[in-house]
Amino acid sequence: MNAVVFKICLLIVYFLGLFIHFSLAGTCFSTMVRRNNGRCTELLYERISKEDCCSSTTSVSTAWSPEELDPNTLFFWRMFGGGVLCYPCKESCTNVQCEPDKTCMMRKGVPKCVCSPSCKENRKKPKGPLCGTDGRTYKNWCRIKKKSCKQKLHNLSVSYYGVCQSSCDKIRCSDNKTCLLDQNLTPHCIHCSKKKCPLGLKHRQQVCGSDGLTYKSACHLRDAACHAGKAIPIAYKGSCKENVTCHNIQCQDSQQCLIDLEAGGRPRCITCSCRPKYLHGPVCGTNNNTYQTWCHMMQDACSKGYIIDTKHSGKCVSILGSLRNFIS
Repeated sequence: MNAVVFKICLLIVYFLGLFIHFSLAGTCFSTMVRRNNGRCTELLYERISKEDCCSSTTSVSTAWSPEELDPNTLFFWRMFGGGVLCYPCKESCTNVQCEPDKTCMMRKGVPKCVCSPSCKENRKKPKGPLCGTDGRTYKNWCRIKKKSCKQKLHNLSVSYYGVCQSSCDKIRCSDNKTCLLDQNLTPHCIHCSKKKCPLGLKHRQQVCGSDGLTYKSACHLRDAACHAGKAIPIAYKGSCKENVTCHNIQCQDSQQCLIDLEAGGRPRCITCSCRPKYLHGPVCGTNNNTYQTWCHMMQDACSKGYIIDTKHSGKCVSILGSLRNFIS
């Protein structure tokens, strides 16, 4: 009899524990997207207590809601309610870990990770303006770090020291880097690969460069371009041939064959799709038209069927406009 009573008591305790667990369970969110009205949309964990939710992370943006939501209800709140009513886990900066170059600070009574990069410059590095990898001149290293943090431009760094240039003539690269002109004829300081290209390659690995020269492989072409200081696009796979046309070569599925009028009508395989937002402009094309970015120029070339290269970075200057400036 006592054994039966004991088992019943255990069952009662078990179900009571389940009841307490689910009554305290809620939903954990990775971030509160609308801090003012306390709404969340990005789900992190389901059926979890506030204690477990908030102890699972040191992020300042983690939030918890006492509501248990099925996928349909969550979708409804996302679409029509601006998110689920939720509460931030962190009320202060205690035990908060921010991303690199960010520090937790109280803003209007709420902890927030704000950009505050360390701007201690290396004494061995030259002081003064420097050119970023985005082609823009910055007053100092700290300005680049702040912009990289605020706009989440993780690839933004120093290209070379000094004001941004339009050629490699006045650029002195550091750390054994080489100055190379990209497709916009914009200079960059880069490391040429120290790895030697493989020997004994088969003929099928040969590529024809836009300069009309045959290279043993794409690796050999990149190496030649880096040491020459100017990008050399691959015209097509295989050795360069005389009197070749777009009918004689095979481009990749994502490419289109265009005619290079300035190279005697030689064909070149071009990738027409690109992302303009990752390329700053404007650029002046060899057809004397100004394009918003290099990407827009490539798209125009693909629509016309012939190559349009970069004449120079910046807007095109007409002869008439130059004469007017000279006269004035």
